Amino acid sequence: MMARPAQVEFPGKKRQRMRMRGTKQANIDTQKRLRKNLEKLLEEGETLLPAMTWTGKLKWGRTDPVTKTLRELRKILDRRHDKKWLAKRMMAKRGDDVGKALAGSLMAAHDEDISLVGNYSHQSFGKASYVRRGDGKIAYQAGIQNHHMATLRMLPWEDHARKGYFFFSWKGGFVCSGPEPNIPDGWLDEVLLRSRFDFENDGKIWVTEGLGFEAVSNDEMAKDGYLVLNFIDGSKVAIGFDKLETVKSKSSFIHDLALSMLPPNLSTVMTPDAVWAPEGASREGAEEALERVLDAWMGLTLNEGSISKRVKLAVLHHLNEGFIVGEKWFEKAEDAVNELNGSPSEKELALNLMLEAAGSGIRISKGGETIERSGDALEIAATSCNDVLSGLWEDHGMQGLISIGIPEDEAEDLWVAQCNKKRAFGKFLKDIESQRAKSDILQKFPYRKGKVSGPVGMIHDLTITGLVEGMGKAEKLALAKKADIDSESASWAWLIAAGKSGGQEWQFSSNARDKGGAWSPAAIEVWNAGKALVAGDEVDYKSCLEALRKSCGQIEDLP
Repeated sequence: MMARPAQVEFPGKKRQRMRMRGTKQANIDTQKRLRKNLEKLLEEGETLLPAMTWTGKLKWGRTDPVTKTLRELRKILDRRHDKKWLAKRMMAKRGDDVGKALAGSLMAAHDEDISLVGNYSHQSFGKASYVRRGDGKIAYQAGIQNHHMATLRMLPWEDHARKGYFFFSWKGGFVCSGPEPNIPDGWLDEVLLRSRFDFENDGKIWVTEGLGFEAVSNDEMAKDGYLVLNFIDGSKVAIGFDKLETVKSKSSFIHDLALSMLPPNLSTVMTPDAVWAPEGASREGAEEALERVLDAWMGLTLNEGSISKRVKLAVLHHLNEGFIVGEKWFEKAEDAVNELNGSPSEKELALNLMLEAAGSGIRISKGGETIERSGDALEIAATSCNDVLSGLWEDHGMQGLISIGIPEDEAEDLWVAQCNKKRAFGKFLKDIESQRAKSDILQKFPYRKGKVSGPVGMIHDLTITGLVEGMGKAEKLALAKKADIDSESASWAWLIAAGKSGGQEWQFSSNARDKGGAWSPAAIEVWNAGKALVAGDEVDYKSCLEALRKSCGQIEDLP
């Protein structure tokens, strides 16, 4: 392989600069911004260092590592104009890593040309341009040179944070509180001010619109519930569920808040809580479930817009008594059933089934599906009585039917039929009501159908059929082919009595018409007495049947 020919430099040609990997040509705005940052670093470097507020001592009189680093940085700043010394310090194999990055940054501040810059990007703390000089860590140089960014300027101190030291950075200050996470004055005020929520403040309490300071101070229920952050210095920050539910931002409030401290772990300075319970109930028993929800939020695995829903479910699922409909709690089933959609008959039956299922610890979802829940309360996540009846029918349906007045043997038949093939409970109950109405009417007659023999029994049966089940059915039975003359005559007599004989003569023999015509006056009395019974009048129906028996010449006595 032939060697690359030597490059020839022509007189007057500008020498090309080598471009390092990860760098780019900065635009004018970037250069101006970096120049401003570097000049401030050169002029006011001491003011950009974190203030050490911890006054404690380590064992055996040792100096804490943060203080050691700060001393080293001040020594470097004392020699900030000694470029020769800075050049050596920024490439030193030993010494403080933060000091090495500071020396390189100060060296960059002396450069006339800073057009070639690097791009630093951090997933959480942000991104910025910087000038790379020396052997210092890129993140440290980027943080030092972008000291105006409250998040990035903490990066040079990440090793100290891993050793257990805490840093707080905000627009108005930069503080190291030592090995104890003590919240500095002004930090919380500023980070809340730049958050996406609008807070009202009273002393150490911050609340969103609609929440009362006193309620939050006492952890009492307010509005539709709220999330409260309890800080170690006694401060409370409350965010209403209504505000959380309307948040559309991709970024998380808790995430943004955490990025104002290092390590970015808010659990060291704050404990979250959720204050919500249905009216008349409490959060008791739901503590562990609420803790899991809040841990998921703190760990950024739960979207802020879902917090209120998850909190409410956690509380509702652990209530041990009463009845829950949606997000409302009721001590009495009579009040709970009024929250459901359905006819009066559906509500009546649903109420009885709910009373039977009280304390069962089940949840009825939309569609009537049931699942076990943690607490013993009966929870209804549906909106209709039909869903409640469907969910409770198998276990409590038969007893529910008995409770509304249906005899046990009849109730069992209805329960089994509905279990095998469920119909809409509205129609199911309408059919029952219709049957019960027919049964009530039948009770008024001295004899059921089929209990009286002969022509009298036939006229009696047709009368009941017409008055209870409908004239169409009765007329059809009367016109059906008969086995003997007495049956044919009885049918004709009833048709005359009911006023349905017109145009039907051709279907009856002359003998049957003659015989039935002779019985018809007595049959009319039976028909009128039957109508009177149905109407609720006092009438001796049995004596009318007896008169008909004599008119027909029927030998058999009435039962």
